[in-house]
Amino acid sequence: MMSAEVFLLANGAFLLAVVLCLGWAQWRTRPGPAFPGPRPVGRLFKAWLVVIWGVGLLLPLVALVIDGFMGEMRPVRLALGWYLLMFVVQVGCELFVWKRWRSPVWVLVPCLFLPWRLFQVGMGFYAVQGLEAPLTVATLWGLAGLWIVNIGVHYSNIPNTLRWDAHPADATFPALKDPRVFVEGAQ
Repeated sequence: MMSAEVFLLANGAFLLAVVLCLGWAQWRTRPGPAFPGPRPVGRLFKAWLVVIWGVGLLLPLVALVIDGFMGEMRPVRLALGWYLLMFVVQVGCELFVWKRWRSPVWVLVPCLFLPWRLFQVGMGFYAVQGLEAPLTVATLWGLAGLWIVNIGVHYSNIPNTLRWDAHPADATFPALKDPRVFVEGAQ
């Protein structure tokens, strides 16, 4: 059985890594023009976002209430509570980086959080093993499938999100020519 300390340590270490990665990436892209934001998404992608919010947020919330609180299963509360907290933190990070920093670093947030979401699902399976919590187990399987598919959807949509096709054919990207990524003043 996993303890609350393990969940706290794992999620805390991950958040520290996210802050360091995003801070470094933001430092690396400055100075630069403000990112205009992602392109408007089509109907199919909007439908996919509804699926993500339905399966990724509402289903775990229902399982948390039924198995975690009504069923008084502490491991379910730990696994799904931390999962939901990190889901909200991800959305907050995306909004902060996109709206406050106005940065193309915004696209890194889901690149970091989506694999973490799979790790959280694995931690959840480990935490609830041996419990009579079929709703939670079914929820975890649904989440595993959702996040595997969503990783593919997100990574394949990065060029469109970053407007790569909007650059002229003769565009130059100085940052690609200077491999000194940790040196201030390097392109």
